[in-house]
Amino acid sequence: MTMLRERCNFIVYHFWERADFKKVFERPEGLNAAFGDWISFMPYCAADTAHLSIKNLLKDVSKDSKKLLRTAQMAENWTYSDTAEIVSDELYMPFAAAAATNKKIPAQEREHFARHLRRINSTSLGQVMPALPYTAADGSRHTLEADTVSTMVVLADPEDMQSSTAAIRFSIDPATRTLMENGALRIAWFYPGELTDTASEALVKLPDSWIKGAMPDAGEYFTQRLSPAVYLLDEHGRIVLKDRPYVTALQVFNVMASQQ
Repeated sequence: MTMLRERCNFIVYHFWERADFKKVFERPEGLNAAFGDWISFMPYCAADTAHLSIKNLLKDVSKDSKKLLRTAQMAENWTYSDTAEIVSDELYMPFAAAAATNKKIPAQEREHFARHLRRINSTSLGQVMPALPYTAADGSRHTLEADTVSTMVVLADPEDMQSSTAAIRFSIDPATRTLMENGALRIAWFYPGELTDTASEALVKLPDSWIKGAMPDAGEYFTQRLSPAVYLLDEHGRIVLKDRPYVTALQVFNVMASQQ
């Protein structure tokens, strides 16, 4: 085999064939490192090969709920956590689903993975974002619904310097302002927590043309690997951008404005 994909297909599919699962789980650090090596090849192999390999591994470890839980935790660490080296909802979902539905795993742990699944199912790329409840700076309750224009949803801590810088960049960016003035874009800027005095003061300082408020349940809908966390929706409410630096959205807006 001389092609990269062929080699990676072979490695991923056959990776665990010689593993003695009665022994490898006794060496958690080595197992975690090996799991990371296995995952690292998946971006370069065929999707069906990756999924089949995951299915085969889950078939072996699901015989023991403790092994399954440990495997799901490793998958979270490598593909879904804030420090994941290869962020992939697609790779993580089979592990989370197996752990969430195994009744021999403690209920608290099952709910942990079930929560991740609900979040993935509501805010994955291509999904229509659900209605989002939030509290405005004046304490009134509202819901952000899908609209017929593009929407940028931002989750930002008002005390975070990077988020403050992003707010300034969006407020003065010519392309962003043009799109908003033309009715082609709206910005929804949320503090992902309860409405505190600090959050309220920071929200009031944001442009009046923005939708803004606090969203205590943000963690039920969004991953927040970056600060600020930016989600861009198209005119049909579908998520087209996530887990990317905020400057990527600025670049997208520049292209959108040039096409008007």
